Amino acid sequence: MSQINVNRIKDSNEGAPDFPSGVNVSGVTSTVTLGVTNLNTTNLNVSGVVTATTLDGSLPTTGTPTLGLGVTINTSGVNISGVATAGIVSATTLYGDGSNLTGIGMSITALNYNPAVFSQGSHLAKAIGIGLTFNQAVKAGSGNVTLSLANAGVAGTVVENFGVGNSVSYSTGPYGTIITITPTADLSAGQNYHLSYPSGAFTNIGGDVSYVGTAYTFKGRDLIDELWGWGAGSYGSGGWNNQVEYSSPIQIPGSWVHVYQGMEGNLSNYFAKNTGELWSAGYNTTGVLGLNDRVRYSSPVQVPGTTWSTSAVVGRSAPVIPKTDGTLWAWGRNNQGQLGLSQTDNLELSSPTQIPGTTWSSAVGIGYRIFALKTNGTLWSWGYNEYGQLGQNNRTKCSSPVQIPGTTWAKLPVACAENAPAGSAAIKTDGTLWTWGNNPAGSLGHNNRTLYSSPTQVPGTNWSNVACGTKAFMATKTDGTLWVMGDNERGALGQNEGPGSSSSGLRSSPTQIPGTNWDGTQMKLPANSEGMMAMKTDGTIWVWGHIGSWAGQNNTTLRSSPVQIGSDTSWLKIGGGIAINALKRV
Repeated sequence: MSQINVNRIKDSNEGAPDFPSGVNVSGVTSTVTLGVTNLNTTNLNVSGVVTATTLDGSLPTTGTPTLGLGVTINTSGVNISGVATAGIVSATTLYGDGSNLTGIGMSITALNYNPAVFSQGSHLAKAIGIGLTFNQAVKAGSGNVTLSLANAGVAGTVVENFGVGNSVSYSTGPYGTIITITPTADLSAGQNYHLSYPSGAFTNIGGDVSYVGTAYTFKGRDLIDELWGWGAGSYGSGGWNNQVEYSSPIQIPGSWVHVYQGMEGNLSNYFAKNTGELWSAGYNTTGVLGLNDRVRYSSPVQVPGTTWSTSAVVGRSAPVIPKTDGTLWAWGRNNQGQLGLSQTDNLELSSPTQIPGTTWSSAVGIGYRIFALKTNGTLWSWGYNEYGQLGQNNRTKCSSPVQIPGTTWAKLPVACAENAPAGSAAIKTDGTLWTWGNNPAGSLGHNNRTLYSSPTQVPGTNWSNVACGTKAFMATKTDGTLWVMGDNERGALGQNEGPGSSSSGLRSSPTQIPGTNWDGTQMKLPANSEGMMAMKTDGTIWVWGHIGSWAGQNNTTLRSSPVQIGSDTSWLKIGGGIAINALKRV
C-alpha cells in the first residue's frame, strides 16, 4: 500500500480515530501520537503520500512522536524533514507556531515577533511579523492557504496587504491566530511575501515606507528608535550639543537605529540614524571621528558611506569598523600599530582607510589593540602586546593582522577596557570561553593571577557573551545567567559586599550575579571597570559598583548590588564611552 488518504485525524473527544490500531503498511513499527489521541498503531509506517485535510489537536509535551518517515510533530510545531525521499504531507491547515515548518510548499521566514515589542536587528522582519515563501506556485482559485500560529504577532489592529489582489483575513481559534490567505492572484514560488503593517501604523516613519513588488519595503530607516544619553559631558561625545554632565538620561534629538559600544574610556561616540550609516561626536584631536578633520563636535556628524556594519566595538584611539561587503576600515592614532596598516607609530588618519581583506565580519578595540573575526571562523589581532594580550604566545607588538590559532572562533567581546594592560577574551562556536593577557586581579577567571600569552579556556561550555575590563570581566551563559570575575574594590562585582580591598573582595573564578534574564549582548564596563552596567531581556538597565554620573541614578552613590536605572522597560541597546548612550524603542 503506497498511499493513505484520510479526511481528518481526530482528537479522542471527537469520536473514534480514523486509523484503526495495528495498520500494517510496510512492516515497520512506529507510534503516532497527535494531540490527546494516541493511535498506538503498532505497525504504521507511511513511506508514500499522507494526505489530510486537517492536522490538529494539542501537541504532546514530551517525546518526539512521528507520522511516517520524515514527519515529526513536536511541541514547537510541525517539522518536515527528508521530504524528497520520505513522502509528502498535504494539509489545508497546519497548527503550531510553525517554527520548524519547512519544505512542504511554503516556509516561514519570520515568526513569533510581537509587533508591539521591537528589538534591534532585522527591523523589517520584526515589524512585519511573518514572511512567507512558497516553494511551489499557488494559483488563484486553487484554495485558501490557512495557518494557525501561536504568538505570531499578527492579531489586533494589523491592516494587511499580502501581494497585489490577494485577500488576507484573521480569526481566532483554539490554537492561536488563524491567518487565511485567499489567492485571487497567483503567488509565485520563491517570492518573499510579507504580512505587514500599513504606512499609517508608523507615525515616525511616514514617507519612508514604500511598496516594492508585492511586499512592503522600508527604505533604510526601518523602525525608528530614540537616542538618550547621560554621564560625562567632556568633549561632547554624548551628542547632546553641549559639554554638560548629566546624571540621568536626556534625549538626543532625531530618530536613530543603532548606537555603537565603545571602550570604557572613549571620548568619542558613534551612532547610526539609518541602516548602514555611521555618525560620530566628541573628541577628535587625532582624527578619530573619521570626518577628514580634527574638529571637535558635540552633536553627531555623518561619516561618509552607507554600508557600515554594526558589528564593532569602537576603540578609543583607533576606530576599526567593518562594512557589509566584508571590508575593514581603520582611522585615528597608530601609536601601537593598532590601525593594522603596517605603518609607523606616528601615523594618524582622519578618514577611514581600508585594511586588506574582504571577508571580515566583526571587530573590537581593547586598549591599544584590535581583534577581528573573519567569516571563516579565524581570529586576528594586532597592536599593543606588552602582556601577551594579542594571544600570539609572545609579547611582540604587531602593526598588521596576525592570526590566533583556531578556526572556530565565533564571538568577540561586547564591551572592552581602555587601559592597555587589560586582558583579552573570545568565545568559540562550541560555547567555550577563552581569556588571555594580564591578570593581576584574577579577571581572566582561571582561579589564579597568572599572565597568559595564549588563549586559555575558562571552565564551561555554555558561555554566550563576554565583556573584558581593566580590573574585572563579566560574561553570560546561554541560560541567561551573568557571571563576574576580578577586582571588587568598589563593589564592582555586584556581590552586595560593599566597598572592600582588592584582596578581600577579589574573585579569580566566575561568580554569579542573581538573575536568569540578563541580555549578554548589552553589557558595559564604565569607570575603569570599577563599575558595571548590563541590560535584562525585559528592557531594563542595571548598574552597580563605583557608579558616577554614568549610572543614570541622579546621584553618585556607590552600589554593591545591581540597581535599576529608573523604571523604564523599553531600552534596546547601551553604548558609548565616558558618556553613555542608549536606544529606547518608540
